[in-house]
This record gives sequence, structure tokens and C-alpha cells, in this order.
Amino acid sequence: MNLIETLQTVLDYRQARGKRHPLWIILVCMVMGNLAGYQGNRPLEEFAKRYGSEVACLLQIELDALPSFSTFRRAHIGLDFAALSGAIVQWMRQHLTVDDDVYAIDGKRIRQPITEDDGKTRFVGLVSVFAQAQGITVDLAALTTTETSELKVVQYLLEKLHLSGVVFSLDALHAQKNTVAHCGGGQ
Repeated sequence: MNLIETLQTVLDYRQARGKRHPLWIILVCMVMGNLAGYQGNRPLEEFAKRYGSEVACLLQIELDALPSFSTFRRAHIGLDFAALSGAIVQWMRQHLTVDDDVYAIDGKRIRQPITEDDGKTRFVGLVSVFAQAQGITVDLAALTTTETSELKVVQYLLEKLHLSGVVFSLDALHAQKNTVAHCGGGQ
């Protein structure tokens, strides 16, 4: 399965009324734009204006119109992050070989906390598993301070990946009995 076929599997959450672009086309623009350094809704609109017709030509697709700022904004707001990252992880696993690799696992939080309607603040972040020799992130999971801890997310990822015979690089935070057990080093 190629990347476009993978992006086509992401469920389109939008109503039929007013939909100008299939979701996968918006996602292709987002992925390619981000890879080219266009991060954010306005820069993605600029990427689509500059390179949208060339991308359409390369992919052999017809575009009546290019996605706009508001299209990218609505996509970012409504997109199911877990479904998108799950699809991309499945696609990436086709290209992953598990050798004697070293996997670095680390969590990063976004700079700006999210303030809820009730005034409570929560931090959102990602925990990623990076294969150092291959230079790719093999999996990631969302982290929110109100719902789960970095410890639990790392344990979940280790359990999900089922990697054995490899070396893990983790923060000192993870030098605990439960995390070591998920790495295959405990009982």
C-alpha cells in the first residue's frame, strides 16, 4: 500500500454539504507541505497555491480548486489524530526492518497549554519511538496530563510494538519495574 492509499483509509468526518475536496487530497497537501517546511494553515495554503497544480500533475489527479486556509483549518480541527497516525504507522511498518537497532523513546509536550472552558489547564504532547539506525519514527501516541502519564504511554507503546533483541534508550523516569517488564527485562 502506498502513502496515498493509506491516506484514503482515514475516515472522512465531514458532512457532504459544501465538501469541495476529498479528505485524502487535503491530507496529501498537509503531508507534502509539512515535509517542505510549510507548517500551519496559512503556510499550507501558500504551499497549495505554489505547488498544488504540480502535485496534482505528479499524482495524476484532477483538481478543480486548491484547498484554502479555512479548508486546512477545518481539517486540523476535525481530524481524528489517532486514526491518521495509526494509518501512517501501518504504512511505515511496511518499510521497517527490525535488526539490531537502538530505539529512542521520548515524550515531548507542546509549548502552549490548553485551557478548558472550566479554567483548568492541560498539557498535550506525543511520545515517540525512534529507530536510530533507520532514522524513522516507528510509532507514536498522544499524551495528555489529565488522561494519562508518560510512563503509561511508553508502556503501552512497548507492549504494542513487541520488539525483542533490541536496545531501548529511555529517560531515567522509565527506570521502573513496570517499564522494564514491558521492555522484556523483567518478570
